[in-house]
Amino acid sequence: MKNKIFALLLVLGFVLPSYADTVGMVNYRQLVTNYSKAKSAMSELEDKSNELQRYLLDKEKEFKKLDSAVQKKTFEDQTARAFAQKQDALEKYRQKKESEIDAAINNAIKQVALESKIDTVLDSRVVFHGGIDITDKVLKKLNFAQ
Repeated sequence: MKNKIFALLLVLGFVLPSYADTVGMVNYRQLVTNYSKAKSAMSELEDKSNELQRYLLDKEKEFKKLDSAVQKKTFEDQTARAFAQKQDALEKYRQKKESEIDAAINNAIKQVALESKIDTVLDSRVVFHGGIDITDKVLKKLNFAQ
């Protein structure tokens, strides 16, 4: 009996301190929306996407000027390959930018958590009650770091 009580106290001794963590939270959407580098990257991606659309419109105009079916087929094939390459390059660029922004945000969250002595940081969408909101501090660190 004493062994069971001792074992229970020992287990509680290891489990209970883990619940004593200080929990912080961030609104990730707000960070992305208000982070100046994320804004400029989104604008850049939009410009590149618009450029891709203009490319297609220009190619459509060129296509309408062609006379023979053979020319049209060759033109379609060349345009499709070129468009696929441009689209692939845009997607890789988008992924690179997202990765850079995500890394910067995660780094800023870690720094603010350390400075604020917060053990755990969650997205605010998963916190129903409690926690310390550090979104503004993280956003300041992100925009100041530039």
